[in-house]
Amino acid sequence: MDKVYLRPLIIFFLLGLCSLFYYFGELIDWAAWNALRNDFFYGVHDVHRLFFLAPIVYAGYTARVRGAVIVTLISFIILLPRAFFISPYPDPILRMVLFIIFAGIVGSLVGVIRNQSERAQKLEAFITGEKDKLLRILDGMADGVIITGPDYTIRYMNSKMADTFGNGTGLTCYHHLGKREAPCLPQCRITDVITKGAIEKWHCGFPDGTSYEVVAAPYVDTDGTMCQISVFRDILKRTTSPEGIPASK
Repeated sequence: MDKVYLRPLIIFFLLGLCSLFYYFGELIDWAAWNALRNDFFYGVHDVHRLFFLAPIVYAGYTARVRGAVIVTLISFIILLPRAFFISPYPDPILRMVLFIIFAGIVGSLVGVIRNQSERAQKLEAFITGEKDKLLRILDGMADGVIITGPDYTIRYMNSKMADTFGNGTGLTCYHHLGKREAPCLPQCRITDVITKGAIEKWHCGFPDGTSYEVVAAPYVDTDGTMCQISVFRDILKRTTSPEGIPASK
């Protein structure tokens, strides 16, 4: 059986169990179970009412705020006879109403938190899915693409970039690409891209003689970190024909 269909049964089971415990003293008197008599069942029922938190909180968790409110109202109806007709102690109605208000608030808060948690999970799953789609698109591009964090660490390289320079995910871009021990200043514009949200374009040369036109833009990663996404276009390939003859302009 589906768990969704079991949830109402669990709630009603908990309510029945709590009701039985709440009125157990009266049940003992009615059935003449003298061996089960205990002062606990005949005292002030403030402690006994606390057990009703279980179905109310469970309803808030499984059926959200609406479920918590409904089960709170059912609990109110169950508790009402003792407050009106049975309890010999002072202010039974007031104590019962205060508990119902407290329990309803707790159950509703559980429902609200559960709703927010589910929304956050769905949003995270959506963002992850969209990122995967983006990375698949980037992976099929003819130009090289990398995503770099504010600490110059490479977070992603597409297939073209990895084939050309080797996979450097987790390494600093200046060390993996440029074989340097420090950032490629003043050519690198990552600071302007990340802090100012600017789209920058510059030429970048490497020790092997290759030269690239780099176009960089800000990019927010799934963990919320502002990063830089850069497209590397081989200048030599753009200015030379397949036969090695300079292309006409």
